[in-house]
Amino acid sequence: MPTDTLPLAAPLRRRPERRRVTRAARPDHCDADGSSVALRRARLVALGVGGFLLPWCVVLGVTLPATAPAQHWPAAWVGLDAGEALAALATAVLLAREDARAALTAAAGGALLLTDAWFDVCTSGPGLDHAVALAEAGFVELPLAGAAFWLAVRLTTAADRGTLGHRRGGRTQISRCRSGG
Repeated sequence: MPTDTLPLAAPLRRRPERRRVTRAARPDHCDADGSSVALRRARLVALGVGGFLLPWCVVLGVTLPATAPAQHWPAAWVGLDAGEALAALATAVLLAREDARAALTAAAGGALLLTDAWFDVCTSGPGLDHAVALAEAGFVELPLAGAAFWLAVRLTTAADRGTLGHRRGGRTQISRCRSGG
């Protein structure tokens, strides 16, 4: 088959080659391959925590009672909603300052909104209470969580591409859109 009739494919992105750094030339916090010792340890801790929690979920599902009294029920819900509010307000402040760290608070807010939706639905009483929890989750909490995750991904992706903006005071700033361009 002639090569001029082949469909064009997107060019493959090659992973940048890692260069070896001699012991004398690398900082103390780096391995021989240039990776951070702290990141390697964090990866191992995350793997250990995840590996422990998956079977632990099975144990909890089998052993926990169907119902349990809660001594501080109002404090739990007020605390969760206060965390959501703080994450949203921090995201708004960081966006107003054009600070790329808004991706972190947006992701945290999205996680809190997902948690809120989950526990609203799982802890609601039968009937109207459950219907209201489902509606609140479906029309408020889950769409807001999706928007928060979209923002976090968008800001993170822009930072990875180097299109996020300029640096000011040690922080990456979000560039404003140019009119007419």
